[in-house]
Amino acid sequence: MASSTKYMLVSLPTSISPSDDRDEALTALRSTVTTDNGTVQPFKIPEFKMGTLDALVQQADDLSKLESACEAVVAKIGDALRSLLEGDEEKIAQQKTVNDST
Repeated sequence: MASSTKYMLVSLPTSISPSDDRDEALTALRSTVTTDNGTVQPFKIPEFKMGTLDALVQQADDLSKLESACEAVVAKIGDALRSLLEGDEEKIAQQKTVNDST
């Protein structure tokens, strides 16, 4: 029966080498792991852009504040329109149609 290949992904700090150098840490790890136990290969992990999540959260907060401000302005315009047209729903509906089509 053939043995199946097994993979293991291990993340280690570069501090396993005295200089904290990535290549030196890989060399130290390769000298520890024998070929009977497996092989050591580097696995590139992309760098994360710091602040991206913070910027996204800030933009979401800003958008929420802008939405609230816009809703308040629309409500005030609606109240002013009702006041000017003396609550005549037919005239208000006509003004809404005119304003929505532009």
